[in-house]
Amino acid sequence: MGTFRFFRPESLRQLLEFKKKQGRRAHILDGGSNVLVYIKEGSIEGGTLVDVKFLKALKGIGIKDGWAQIGAGEVIADILASPLIRKQARFFTEALEQFANPLVRNMATLAGNIADSSPIGDTIPPLLVLEARVVAASVKGRREIPLDGFFTGPGQNVLKADEVITKIRFPVPSGGRGRFLKLGLRRGTSCSVASVAVWVAVKGKRVAQARIAFGGVAPTPIRARMAERSLAGRQPDGELIEQIARQAQAEVSPITDVRASAEYRRLVTGRLLAKALRGALGMEE
Repeated sequence: MGTFRFFRPESLRQLLEFKKKQGRRAHILDGGSNVLVYIKEGSIEGGTLVDVKFLKALKGIGIKDGWAQIGAGEVIADILASPLIRKQARFFTEALEQFANPLVRNMATLAGNIADSSPIGDTIPPLLVLEARVVAASVKGRREIPLDGFFTGPGQNVLKADEVITKIRFPVPSGGRGRFLKLGLRRGTSCSVASVAVWVAVKGKRVAQARIAFGGVAPTPIRARMAERSLAGRQPDGELIEQIARQAQAEVSPITDVRASAEYRRLVTGRLLAKALRGALGMEE
């Protein structure tokens, strides 16, 4: 285990000034559900642990101008308990109910799950279909990054060394329905083998809008763009859904690891997608 220092900023400005000086050696620590694991296994070998758990500037859950806004310091359990999110974005609440277990949900933050940038981050596919944005800040100012362009590889993203995530935003969903499904090797804290999120809106008898995202089947969580285009404007039925599921399997590039083979992940992705689409379209089996 490396040598670490500890710092607790008293304001966002102080945090950003410290991040400017320390860069990637300043490790943001809130719930610690990932950072402490990485320290133990040696992935993080030294630097400063920056405790932001009590920083008010990173707190807050609300709705403003049609956008849901969640502070980077909000833990999953508090987002689940938010009446605003439950009322205005019930699909997201239902997705978060599948995140780990109550103990982890009381520690892990939404921003931490995103910053970790794991291909199997369970909060990410639902946020992708909600077209979420990450708000990042530095002493130079702030910028909004579409989540779809945030990830660059396993454990990698576009955050600069002097930036921190301050909040996550997404348009309040309306006129559609969403579903999130994941497959793990066991219940509880198990990591996903694969996951699927969908959001569909129907006008008349045809799909007016379709968004599909996958986790665990590519180097980063991804949107299934070809499958989305194939579904939009069509009248959904069982045959079309099976066709879309097969097509989506061609968009993924899974790997083989200790949890599953690449071929199994590809097969599961199609099955999960078909089930999620049926659920979102009211065609439950």
